[in-house]
Amino acid sequence: MRLRRLVQGTVLAAFIMLLAAAGWLAGGALLPPDLLLRLDPLAALGTALAARTLGASLVPGLFVLASGLVLGRAFCGWVCPLGTTIDAADALLHRRQRRAIDLPRLNVPLLAVILGAAALGVSLVFLAAPLPLAARFYGQALTPPLAFLADQGLAVLRPLAGRLGAHGLYFAVTKVPAYATLSFVWLFFAGLFALSRLAPRLWCARLCPAGAALGLLARLAPIRRRVGAACTACGACKKTCPTGAVMADPTLTRQADCLLCRQCQAICPAGAVSYLPVSPGPGAAPVALPARRALLAAGLSGAGLALLGPLAPTFEPALRPPGAGPEEDFLARCVRCGACQVACPTNTLQPLWLAAGPLGLFSPALTPKVGPCDPRCHRCAAACPTGAIRGSAPGERIFMKTGGAIVVRERCLAWEKKKKCLVCDEVCPFDAVSLVPQAGNPVRVPLVDEKKCAGCGYCEHHCPAIDAKGDKAIVVAAKGALRLAAGSYREAAARAGLSLSLKPPVPALPETPSELPEGALPPGFSE
Repeated sequence: MRLRRLVQGTVLAAFIMLLAAAGWLAGGALLPPDLLLRLDPLAALGTALAARTLGASLVPGLFVLASGLVLGRAFCGWVCPLGTTIDAADALLHRRQRRAIDLPRLNVPLLAVILGAAALGVSLVFLAAPLPLAARFYGQALTPPLAFLADQGLAVLRPLAGRLGAHGLYFAVTKVPAYATLSFVWLFFAGLFALSRLAPRLWCARLCPAGAALGLLARLAPIRRRVGAACTACGACKKTCPTGAVMADPTLTRQADCLLCRQCQAICPAGAVSYLPVSPGPGAAPVALPARRALLAAGLSGAGLALLGPLAPTFEPALRPPGAGPEEDFLARCVRCGACQVACPTNTLQPLWLAAGPLGLFSPALTPKVGPCDPRCHRCAAACPTGAIRGSAPGERIFMKTGGAIVVRERCLAWEKKKKCLVCDEVCPFDAVSLVPQAGNPVRVPLVDEKKCAGCGYCEHHCPAIDAKGDKAIVVAAKGALRLAAGSYREAAARAGLSLSLKPPVPALPETPSELPEGALPPGFSE
C-alpha cells in the first residue's frame, strides 16, 4: 500500500511539475512537458484511428494499452494522475464508510462510441480521456486561483521587500491567467468528485473508457488476484475494494475492474490474498460485457456523431495556434488537454465553446484581445502531446502565418474620426502596417500589407479603439493562414508570395555617452 501511494504521489507530482514547466517555468524543464500526457491509452488509440497515423508521440500511450495484456489495469491503480486525484478527493471528502451501490457500467459502451467516431476520422477522446482531463484540471482550473494567491502574497511582501532593498521581489508580479471554459472544468470535476459519494473510484470502474480498454485486455493478463485456501469468506476484501472487482464469492475477481491496488491483500486477516502470475481459470470471474447489440449500437452512435459533423452549420474558421495542421487533421489529433494554453505566456490561447462548431468544442484558438502571439515563441508546440501543433525547425517559426489583420474603418480613430493614432503601426513586429495619407483626411490612416502580416495579433490587442461589443478597429481573421500537415513553412510562405520578416531590434543605448559618435544623438532622438 505504501509503495503504491509513493508511486502515485511521485507520478502526480511529476505530472503537475511538467505542466508548470510548460507555463510558469518558461519551458526550462529537463524533460519534455508533454512526456506524461503521452501515456494516455485512449488518447493514443483514438488519435491514431481518427488521424489515420501512428506518430512517435502516440507510441507511449499504445505501449500503456498493450501493458494491459500483462499487468491488467495496473496503470489505473498505480500511475494514472486522474485516478490519484480521485483517490485524494475520496480521502478528503468522503471519509465515512459508503455502502456499495451496484451502478451500471457505461465505460465499454462509451469506449465503443469514441472508437466508432474515430473510425470515421472524428476524435471524441477529449470527452473522457483521463490524462487530458487531469491536465485541464491542474492546468486550467487550479492555475488561475494559485496564481492569484501568489500575486496577493507578493503584494503583502512588497513593503517589506522595499525596506530590505530586495528590489527583485519588490517589482515581481505574477500573471493571473484566465480561461474561457473554466466554469465547465470546475463543474465537471465537482460532479466527478461528488460521484465518489455513491462509490469510491466510480469514474474508474463505471465510466472511464481508457480503463475499459485496459480491462478488456486484462482478461488475458497473467498477473492477477489469487485467493488461497486460508480464506474465511469474512467479506473484508469485498468491502475495501474500490471498484467492486471482488465478487460476492470473495475467491472470484472481476478482472476487468481490478486495479491491482492490493487493498484487499492488505486488509485480509487470514493472509489468503496474493498477486501472482497465474493462467486464467479458477478465481477469474467472467467479464460482464454489454450485449452485442448494445455495443454495436454504441459504435454506430459514435459513427453517427461523426457523420453529423459535416452537416453542422458553417462557422468562421478559427484562429489556430502557429503550426496547427489543416483543420480536419488538427481536430483529429487535438485531445483538448489544454497544455498548450497553460504553456502560452500571453494567455492568447483559449479553449473554444462552439465558435468552431460542435466538433471544435474546447479546442485551442488564438484570442488577440486577450493577448498577442509572440512570433519568437512556440511553447505550445512543445507542450502538445499528439502533434496537433507541429514544432518549428530553426528559423521557421516566423513563417507560420496564423491569419491576417483587417482594419475596420468605421471603428478606426484615424479613418472614421480623423484622429491621429499610431498604435497598430508601432506595435506590429512584422512592419505590416503602414500609415498613408488619405484625401480629405488631416491624419495618416493605417493599411495592412497582407504579404507581410503573420496574424500575430499585436495590433488587435493594443488597438485603443473599441466599440460597445468589445470589438477592436483592427481584427485578426484566419484568412491566408498556412496550415501544413507536412513540409517546410518557409517554402510554403515563398510559394504564397509572403514576405514575412521581423523588424530589426531597436539598438541598445550605449552604456556611456562617450560611446556615441561625435555629434550623434542617442537612438530614438532626432534633431
